[in-house]
Amino acid sequence: MSTYSGLKMQCLVLAGALALSACGGGDDAGIASNKSSQLGAAAPAASASQPALPAPAAPVAADKTIKKTVKPVELPDTVQPVNYRLWFRPNADLSAFDGRADVEIQVKKNVNQIEIAGHRIKFLSGKITLQPGNIQLIATPEDQGDFYQLRPPSGNIPAGNYSLHMEWTGIINFKTYDDPATQTGGSCGDDPYPGCSAAEGVFRVDLKSTDGTTSGAILTQGESNLARQWFPGWDEPAFRPTYEVQAEVPQNWRVVSNAAELPPVNVDSGYKRVSFEKTPPMPSYLLFFGGGMFDTLEDDFVSPLKDHKNLHLRIFTPPGMRDWAVPAMQQTKQALDYYYRYTGISLPLTKFDTVAANDAFKAQKDLNFGGMENWGAILEFADDILPAPGTTMSDYGVTVLTHEAAHQWFGDLVTLDWWDDVWMNESFATFFENKTKILFFPDRFNWVDEVSTKYAVMTRDLRNTSFPIQPNFNDWASNDFVIHASPFTYDKGGIVLKMIETYLGEDVMRKGLQSYLTDYSFGNTTPKRLWKELSKASGQPMEAIGDSYVRQTGVPLITLDTQCDLTSNQTIVTLKQQPYPNQNTYPGIQWTVPLTLAFGDGLKKRKTVAMSDTQMQVRVNGCSGVVADPSGLDYYVVNYGDNAWSQLLAQSSALTDPVLLKNLQMEAKMLVNSGLANPTRATTIGSITPPVTALGLRQMMKTPTPQTEERPQLRYQGKLKPRTQSE
Repeated sequence: MSTYSGLKMQCLVLAGALALSACGGGDDAGIASNKSSQLGAAAPAASASQPALPAPAAPVAADKTIKKTVKPVELPDTVQPVNYRLWFRPNADLSAFDGRADVEIQVKKNVNQIEIAGHRIKFLSGKITLQPGNIQLIATPEDQGDFYQLRPPSGNIPAGNYSLHMEWTGIINFKTYDDPATQTGGSCGDDPYPGCSAAEGVFRVDLKSTDGTTSGAILTQGESNLARQWFPGWDEPAFRPTYEVQAEVPQNWRVVSNAAELPPVNVDSGYKRVSFEKTPPMPSYLLFFGGGMFDTLEDDFVSPLKDHKNLHLRIFTPPGMRDWAVPAMQQTKQALDYYYRYTGISLPLTKFDTVAANDAFKAQKDLNFGGMENWGAILEFADDILPAPGTTMSDYGVTVLTHEAAHQWFGDLVTLDWWDDVWMNESFATFFENKTKILFFPDRFNWVDEVSTKYAVMTRDLRNTSFPIQPNFNDWASNDFVIHASPFTYDKGGIVLKMIETYLGEDVMRKGLQSYLTDYSFGNTTPKRLWKELSKASGQPMEAIGDSYVRQTGVPLITLDTQCDLTSNQTIVTLKQQPYPNQNTYPGIQWTVPLTLAFGDGLKKRKTVAMSDTQMQVRVNGCSGVVADPSGLDYYVVNYGDNAWSQLLAQSSALTDPVLLKNLQMEAKMLVNSGLANPTRATTIGSITPPVTALGLRQMMKTPTPQTEERPQLRYQGKLKPRTQSE
C-alpha cells in the first residue's frame, strides 16, 4: 500500500529527493502496437519524445506442479472458506451497521468448533447456523486475541461441505474531536489497543463538494487484520475465498466494490440494495466497499496484449470534482499499459476503479494512510490525486498512483504469505513506482534523486533503530515497529530489488518476475519462492544474495583495490567485505553481495560477481580504473584503496554520468564523515561536475519539491504469531 494496511506514519526526509509513498511469511508475447487511442492523452512529461515502453511480454506457461497456497498462521487450516455472500446495511447516521453472511466452507476433518476472527462486532444470538442439518452454533470468544469459536451445543462437526450463516452488528468508525476547530483531542471509542484510528473496518468520511456542502459517506479498510471489524471470518493472506457483496444504502449514493456492480433494486425508506459480481479469489484485506454522493469520471483501457481485453475505468470523486480527475485517469491508463506490457498478464477484472475521497472534518493525516491497493478498487485521497483545474498533480500523487497500480500484480494477484513478508508487496511496489514515474515524468523525477534516497536509508540502517527488510515478530500491539521499519520494507527493499535488476540485467529480471507471477497467481509468495524463480531465470545464487539482504540490518562495506598484472595485461581487483561501522542492535555479519564492476576505456565494460566470502580477487582484461556500482544504486558502500582511487580519477572523463557521479560523491562524503577516508577524497570527487545536458538544465530550473517527514504507509495491529519458514 502506500498504504498497506491503512495508516499514516513517520518516514525519512530525503535530502534533495522525493519522499516516496506506498503499503508477508510461510512456506516456502506477441507484440501489439501501442496505439494512442489506448492511452488517451499523454500525462504531462518533460520530454518531447514518447518514453520507450517495454514490448508486450509473451505469455508464460504456469508450472502446474507448484503448490500455490501456504498454511495459515493464526487460524487452523481444518476449515477453509470458499465463497462469501456478504450483506450489510449502515444505519441512518452512519454510526453502526447490521451485517450477515452465508459462507461456503470446507471442513477438512472432524472438528468440535469453527474458529474465526472478529473485532468490535456483536454476534446475534440464535443467528449462527450450519447447513445442511440446521446446526445451531454458539459464538464463544477466546481468552486472547480477536478470535471466536463457533461451537455446536454438543458433538463434532463432521468433515464435509457446509454453508455457514452468521449475523452481527458492527461499528462505523468516525473520529471525533474535543476541539473541532483545531482537530485535537477526542478518541476512537472503545478500541482497546493504542494508536486507534478512524480508518479501520467500516469508517465514515464526510465528502466536501466544490460548493462547500458536505455529505456522509462510508469506506472500508481491511489491511492488515482490520477486515474483522467489518465481517467475521478468516482474515489471513493464506485464505483466498471469493466474495459476493451486497449492501443496502441510500438511493442517491453511488457505490463501488472490487467487482462490477449489478443492477440495483429499491427496497424500503429511500434505500436500495446494491450487488456486485463475484470477485476473483483473494485475501479479505483486499475486499472493499465505498458509498456516498460521489461523482465519477469514466473511460476505457484496451490491453496491449494479444487478448486486447477491455477494462472499464472509473474514478470516484467528491461532488463537483469529476473534471479534476482527468490527469489521474491519464496516468492510470499509462501505468496499466506499462504493467500489462511488463508482466504479460491481464488483470482478471472487468473494471478498474479508483476512489478519491476527501473528508470535510479531518485532515488526511488523521486517516493515517495515503492509498490502499484493494483489488480493482484502489482507495486514494482527493488532495493527493485530484489537482485543481489548471494546476499540476503533486509529486506524491504521481507516486501513489503508480505504486498502487503495481500492487494489482505484486500483492493482489500474488499475495504475501504472512505479514513479516510485507516487503514482498511494498518493496516491489516501490521498485516499480520508481521505474514508471521516472519513465513518464522525467522533468520531475530522476535516478539522481534515488541516490539521495539510498543514502538517507543507509543512514537509518546504521542506527540502533534499524530493522531488517524481512523482520520476524511474535507480537505487534502498536505502531512503533512500523514507524521504524517503513524505510526498510519500502525504500531499502525497493533499492535492493533495483540492485538485483542491475546485477541480473533488466531482461533476465523481467523473465524471472513473469514466471513468478504466472506460477503463483491467485496464491501466496514467500522469499524462497521469489529467489527460486529469479535463480531459474538467471542461474545465479539468488537465495543467498536475497536472504543476506532482507534478513539482516546494516550496510556492507566493500574495500576495493587494484593492481596491474603486466604479464597478462589484466587488472587484479582485490575485494574485501565487512559490516559498515554501525550502532545496530543486532548487526548484519556477512552478505552475498551482487557486485557490478565497470572497467576498460571509458569504464564501458562490465563484470558481475557474487561475493559471498569476506575477500576475493577478480581479474578483468586491461590495466585501467575499476569502479564498483556503476549504476550508483546498489546497496553497499565502496572504499577504494589508494591505487584504485588514483586509477579511477585518471579516468575522470568517464565519471560524469550524473547518477554515478552523485553516488561517488555521497559515498566519499559518508566515508570521510565516518573517519574511513581522507577528507581529500570528498573534495576531489566533489570538484568533478557532470556535463550540462537538457536534463541537467531542467533539474536546475525546476522548483524544489517541499519535503516532509511524513509518508503515509502501513500499520499492522493485534497479536500476530510467528511462523516457521519451511519454504
